Amino acid sequence: MKKTLILLILMVGFLLPSHAQAPTQRMKAIHMAAVRIADRIGIQEPERTAFVQLYQEFKKESAAIVAEKPDGTGDTEKDIEAKIYSDFDKSEKILALRKAFYEKFRAILLPSQIQAMYELEKEFNARK
Repeated sequence: MKKTLILLILMVGFLLPSHAQAPTQRMKAIHMAAVRIADRIGIQEPERTAFVQLYQEFKKESAAIVAEKPDGTGDTEKDIEAKIYSDFDKSEKILALRKAFYEKFRAILLPSQIQAMYELEKEFNARK
């Protein structure tokens, strides 16, 4: 009994830190993507630091929208329709976020740099 309890405690102890690290690893990946984008589109200091922070904020907020649970989880026509409308709402929120962050990015970047950022994001997402 004691051995089983000790084994269970050890297993939980090993699993908790790895679960807690997932958001940190995601943020590191987002940071690295921001740095790569900054390198590829030629952003220099002090705009570079501001860009990396802003990009991380943008990705964090967009991830929160994407992670929202959709309405309608069943297989009935009503549930399917609810999910479709939920997807519409999510798309509208993402568009509003992109517009808001465009203005923030525009304060530190040229429109051509922002367009290049969007293209690089598509390229990075296609590799996944």
